[in-house]
Amino acid sequence: MKKVLKISLWMVGLAGISVLVGFIEKEHQKITCKSIEVILDYNDSDPLIDADMIKADVYKTYDTLIGKRISEINQVQIEDFVAQNNYVKNAEVYSTLNGHLKIKVTQKEPLLRIMNQKGENYYLDMNASLMPVKSGYSTRLLVATGYIKTAYSDTVGLINIENFPELQNLYQLALYVRSSEFLSAQIEQIYVTENGEYELVPKVGRQLIEFGDISDMEQKFDNLISFYQKGMKKAGWDTYKTINLKYRNQVVCTKK
Repeated sequence: MKKVLKISLWMVGLAGISVLVGFIEKEHQKITCKSIEVILDYNDSDPLIDADMIKADVYKTYDTLIGKRISEINQVQIEDFVAQNNYVKNAEVYSTLNGHLKIKVTQKEPLLRIMNQKGENYYLDMNASLMPVKSGYSTRLLVATGYIKTAYSDTVGLINIENFPELQNLYQLALYVRSSEFLSAQIEQIYVTENGEYELVPKVGRQLIEFGDISDMEQKFDNLISFYQKGMKKAGWDTYKTINLKYRNQVVCTKK
């Protein structure tokens, strides 16, 4: 008897919850959009977009959102639209119970600024995709210059960067520099030579670092860090004109 009573009470409770959920859903369908709020996550990078920019794009395409029933707004479509922005990594759109439409945007994280031979400027981000440089927005980034032939393309990414060996090499170099607190603080520029080798320009000191190609990249950077931490302390920051890392397990320097 007690078991039957418990089951009956459980069923009554479940039915009550179902009715309540149905009522809430019905009332929610009547709610109209009162405002649009953009929430930005910059991934600890310098801003390349702002909330007003995203709002302006949304209003330009969807000009009747305010006052429209939330249930009639295609939130997935707005997500896809916002995500098409060159500087947006992903977007999430959702509504609150009181009728506010929220657009949560995560900005792409620029890794490297590239200036190619044709004078084009663009960013390479942490996911190996490219972004155009935006006027009016400054970023503190490692810069790559020199004999770089690759033109800007919005189709480049992790899935196909191996088809762009020039970009792939720069991506690997920049990613390694970013991963090291010491190197990030020390290296400010990558220069691509005419024969496809790399030279690094430091922030401190006037020496040129001849890196060569990216073979044995990790070992070369380890040698450089060790030299800076040990050799430079003894010799001084302005003693050498060049630091050559091309030779295996050696750092060969030329004095000024």
